[in-house]
Amino acid sequence: MKLNCIEISINDDDLGCQVTFSENKSLGEESANMTTSEIIESIGRYLLLQRSYPEDEFDINNYYFETHNEDLCGDLIDYQMKLSRTFFELEIQSERIEVSINPTEKEFIELKKVLTILTDKKGKLIINDH
Repeated sequence: MKLNCIEISINDDDLGCQVTFSENKSLGEESANMTTSEIIESIGRYLLLQRSYPEDEFDINNYYFETHNEDLCGDLIDYQMKLSRTFFELEIQSERIEVSINPTEKEFIELKKVLTILTDKKGKLIINDH
């Protein structure tokens, strides 16, 4: 699967961290005047990577990925990620998801930081800084 990323969303807060590569820009306030089906249709093709932090000492981290294709989502187990300034790649479940990206310098620095936190040494992360 190949995606041409138009928008990169990067979050890291108390509940976890998340990176989304999307072929469409987020709607923002425009979604207030749209029907549910219009909102779902406007989301378009995407790749979401997520790590949820434990809420208490008895809970565990949850590692998850999701795409617009409902058959290609699930736990992040036995995977490899590659990041460069022009592409991101996820190899998982005998699938390869290739995302062409054009991040700003700030976004690239945040991607390196959050992907390192997100993978938590559970999978392989290769970063090409050139």
